[in-house]
Amino acid sequence: MGNYVSDALESGYLRHRLDQSEKCFEIKLLSAIHLDDVMLVQDKTFQSLQDKSIYYPSSRHVFEESLSGQGLVIGCFVEDSLIGFRSIWLPMDSEDNLGIDIGIDKKDHLRKVAHLERACVLPEFTGNRLQMRMTNHAIELAKQHGHFRYLCSTVAPTNYASMQDKFSADMYIVSLLKKYEDYYRYIFFRDILSPCILVKNLAHSLNIDGGDIESQIKLLHQSPQYVGYQQNRLDGATSVSYGLLTRSLLG
Repeated sequence: MGNYVSDALESGYLRHRLDQSEKCFEIKLLSAIHLDDVMLVQDKTFQSLQDKSIYYPSSRHVFEESLSGQGLVIGCFVEDSLIGFRSIWLPMDSEDNLGIDIGIDKKDHLRKVAHLERACVLPEFTGNRLQMRMTNHAIELAKQHGHFRYLCSTVAPTNYASMQDKFSADMYIVSLLKKYEDYYRYIFFRDILSPCILVKNLAHSLNIDGGDIESQIKLLHQSPQYVGYQQNRLDGATSVSYGLLTRSLLG
């Protein structure tokens, strides 16, 4: 995806969760020399999860490709140590291309798909909105230097922070199916050139319990198509708001 400068994309202060101290941080574009650091942050983050089903670790090979031009990885540093990252991968002709799951069947269009891949932040630095910050930088850099049109990502239905991250990036839920060792995953989607537009009529807006997998799958396969556009949490219960598209998803 081209060559990038290593200057900081953003800097400032964030709060350490354990001692509440303020730490200086810098968000930068990573290169292949950071591969081991990325793998270490992913492993530490994964091991800290109580529910490990919400995160399916990326392979070393995928990170190698992302760091070597077939995508990009944004990292956050505190005191010269990597404490979080967000990756984008260009799957190209891979059988793992999420474009296949949402009905993109032309090879030249599949090669325009980018995956908003893994985002990890060490537990002691969560709560600083780093995932959203790194996501915004990653998408903007990819738009400026990449050759893609469609942005796709998978999220576990119970991973509320990651869902909010995708909605904040103007992505929509367009499918719900089993992926990664038979776990259900939402597929989020964004068309950079022709964004989704919803019918502006409350009569075509539906709220569905986030745990009601069957009803959501049925709605997402309906024609004309509904997409998820908002997450709602009230008194511990979560629902997803769905709206009707003004045209077909890939029209």
